[in-house]
Amino acid sequence: MKPFQFPEAYQALLKASTEQDTKEIPLLLSTTNFKNKPCLEIGAGPNARIAIKLLNSNQPPSHITCIDPFNTETINNLAKTRNLQTKLKAIKPNNETTLPFKDKEFNITYAGWIPSNLLKNPNYLNELIRVTKNHIIIIMPGPKGDIPKMRDLILNNNQDTKNESEQNKKQELKTLLTTHFKQQGFQVNTEKQTTLNLNFPKLETIFNTFHFFDFQNNLTIENQEKLKSFLEPKTHNFKDHLYIFHAWKE
Repeated sequence: MKPFQFPEAYQALLKASTEQDTKEIPLLLSTTNFKNKPCLEIGAGPNARIAIKLLNSNQPPSHITCIDPFNTETINNLAKTRNLQTKLKAIKPNNETTLPFKDKEFNITYAGWIPSNLLKNPNYLNELIRVTKNHIIIIMPGPKGDIPKMRDLILNNNQDTKNESEQNKKQELKTLLTTHFKQQGFQVNTEKQTTLNLNFPKLETIFNTFHFFDFQNNLTIENQEKLKSFLEPKTHNFKDHLYIFHAWKE
């Protein structure tokens, strides 16, 4: 079997994440009231999963604009098939670090995932602040769970070249974000968190998924075997920890 690329890895991860709707979405909705608010979603993905769940929740936003560099046409076609043309639309960004919107155009900006290199870029964070009136909410990968353990096992296995641990990297990013937004006059809460159990049907699927997402299909044979040994007992109960980074101004 060929290694997974993005479409296969994304669909496998989505299918395994059976607790996202029962844990992740309620956690997101607990941060503030989304009802009748114009919202911006960063990086919606081809299924616009979070946007559609929010629009069908008991706190439906007035409308959601998704900015996504890869899935604009797919999301807009999905909105048509779901009869959500007036509630959901997707547009492409002009570039990676600026947003094509007016100042304070959205009450809420949220994201299910933003690459860490963008979150470390103060110019990008200031763009999020510029287009947002009240709430910036980011679902972040947490320092607990199996992903930090997995990455440390593979990437930090050589004591001579030991890198900083994944837990420390995640804590440093949380500190960086908290400091930046507080300096801009926001209140910040990072206490909301949960752990999702991911149910992959077999070792081959979980291996190919994380081999792509976390290691870009680029591991030595020795490290591939280490990855398989780590993942085999976690095939049906891989634990994915996340927390909500919430910055707001009233």
